[in-house]
Amino acid sequence: MSKQQLTIALAGNPNVGKTTLFNALTGSRQVVGNWPGVTVEQKTGYYQYQGQRYDVVDLPGIYSFLGGSPDEQIARDYIFNEKPDLVVNIVDSSNLERNLYLSMQLMEYGIPMLMVLSMCDITERNGIAIDTEHLQSHLGVKVISATLTKGLDVDAVMQEIAQTVQNPTTPIAPHYDEVVEKALERIQAELKAEDASTARKQALNYLEKELPAELKPELKELIAAEIDGIEKHRGQKVTNVIADDRYAYIRGLARDVINRSKAKKLTYSDRIDKVALSGVFGLPMFFVVMYLVFLVAVKASDPLIGLVEGGLEWLIVEQFGGLLSSWSLPEWLVSLLVDGIGGGIITIASFIPPIFFIFLCLALLEDSGYMARAAFVADKFLTRIGLPGRAFIPLMVGFGCTVPAIMATRTLESKRDRIFASLLTPFMSCGAKLPVYTFLAMIFFPKRADIVIFGLYLFGVVLAMLFGLMLKKTIFKSPPGSFVMELPAYHMPTFRGIMGHTWFRLRDFILRAGKTILIAIILMNLLQLITVPFAGNEEGRASLLELAGRGMAPVLAPMGIGSHNWEAGVSLVSGLFAKEAIVGTLQSLYQRGGTLEAASVNIMQGFGSSAAALAYMVFVLLYAPCAAALAVLFKEHGFKWLAFSFVYLTILAWIMAVLVYQILYFTAASLLWIGVALLLVAAFYYSMKLIGRSESNEFKQA
Repeated sequence: MSKQQLTIALAGNPNVGKTTLFNALTGSRQVVGNWPGVTVEQKTGYYQYQGQRYDVVDLPGIYSFLGGSPDEQIARDYIFNEKPDLVVNIVDSSNLERNLYLSMQLMEYGIPMLMVLSMCDITERNGIAIDTEHLQSHLGVKVISATLTKGLDVDAVMQEIAQTVQNPTTPIAPHYDEVVEKALERIQAELKAEDASTARKQALNYLEKELPAELKPELKELIAAEIDGIEKHRGQKVTNVIADDRYAYIRGLARDVINRSKAKKLTYSDRIDKVALSGVFGLPMFFVVMYLVFLVAVKASDPLIGLVEGGLEWLIVEQFGGLLSSWSLPEWLVSLLVDGIGGGIITIASFIPPIFFIFLCLALLEDSGYMARAAFVADKFLTRIGLPGRAFIPLMVGFGCTVPAIMATRTLESKRDRIFASLLTPFMSCGAKLPVYTFLAMIFFPKRADIVIFGLYLFGVVLAMLFGLMLKKTIFKSPPGSFVMELPAYHMPTFRGIMGHTWFRLRDFILRAGKTILIAIILMNLLQLITVPFAGNEEGRASLLELAGRGMAPVLAPMGIGSHNWEAGVSLVSGLFAKEAIVGTLQSLYQRGGTLEAASVNIMQGFGSSAAALAYMVFVLLYAPCAAALAVLFKEHGFKWLAFSFVYLTILAWIMAVLVYQILYFTAASLLWIGVALLLVAAFYYSMKLIGRSESNEFKQA
């Protein structure tokens, strides 16, 4: 084969090690984007081997080609339409039977492939040995074993890929029940294709999928008759017949190639799952684990934050600021460079320790296999609010960022489930909200910051469930889709793996969130310099920002943010662009030419009470998603759902913030505002019922 570059596609079930192999092959030569026309993440990269370039595509993890989710459609369309030179099919050897279903489909369609058995260390630990040569002879494709997480011989894998591309083999397609085989033969004969294997693939495709409209009427009649005959003979749908026959073939194959050196007994993973997946301990264990994540993040990062802030303040404010002042530069320029840009850098740097430790803990949980268990624990609760268990994954992604969380809903099969899950993702406190919680919790609750932060995350989850129930009873009345997900075996995460995941996420935060914070601080400093006549303060003048903040005061006053604290109102506006900008704006406006420590004192005086600060954090938790999330929501589901999310979440945020403040800071006027908030809840619910009447037919058809 003399192509200048060859294309290799990595295909397999979720959690089998595809991305690990992709990273090992391509190293730093990777590009992450979106598939054309959709927002499902696309990972591509390349490597050189013996002078030949190999382009590598990491396809979405799927269980079969027959599902209706965008992930399955993307993988199927890419393999069938783009025709890669080789598909590397990664198969979890510790769960061979489940993983071979996708392999069977690849073989049936004659796709050139190399099978890589992963998780071999877990398989061996469970007393299981797989005869790869025997398996290879049955399948007609090259089979190799590899432990992808440690000790992977990348050169050996590259060599196998090169040899398989140069000397492709023809996969041995499985045979079905006699009634199915006879039907395939009759359809093949009618197709009159020159290539018998192509005709068989086409015939099988017609049996499993809806027939295209342009098919000849006589061929349609023949296929319909054959399907009817198969279903009457077997007493079930033809798709189930074919699936059953595939699994029967796989079970026989597995018995033939799997050798157990000891009697099957409870594995290490089984013993842990008795607790982690139990109805009694599963959910409490999840909350304990998540609390420990925030406890570690706050306690471990606290001393580092002080060191970072102190060191950078000395360097930027004292040394650099003093140097600029000695040059007799204009005061506004010194303020912009030191307080604006310098203060922004200090703010960004102070968030790196807690963000690092949270990402580190989440990487440990993901790589160990626990997060998949959390999805099963959540399934029965999600089903009660009208979502399939699979929706847990985008909701968990929402704890990192709402943008990819909305994108991740594309793994759900129905339009109804995708919109429903997208509307709940903003309730999961994203990484951009964490700096706000951390900043204010450290000021107002220094000894209980971890509990406050965890409580806000938990409060968001509880409200997501309540809001989900309202959506289920008003707008999304149709039943959710089914939930199927593989449980990977528990395994010890590798240092390289968790640090790689942590670094990529931290780098994204620094580049994306850091840039936003810095821009917000510079912008706020510039707007703070522009003043107009105003009789409301001692100077007789006010900045444009102060006027805007005071204009918002009547709306925010019931949640404890009065005109004296106009800086907090302005910060909420900056949060519409990016939630992390709230912190930069607060610090910039409250610093008033002093130190960051002075800004913290001014913030305490501005809010006046911990109740107002807590209500403010609740508002930040719930109000409209950032501009980037709204843009993705618009692209995925249209302007109608963008407007719904913006309006309803902001109203809900106001209601909850008012209730929190008025209950904690109870006065004679509190009953009035609590009553107003409860009336808004009733109006909130009935307006959703009105929306539901117009949407019900659409979701029944979706």
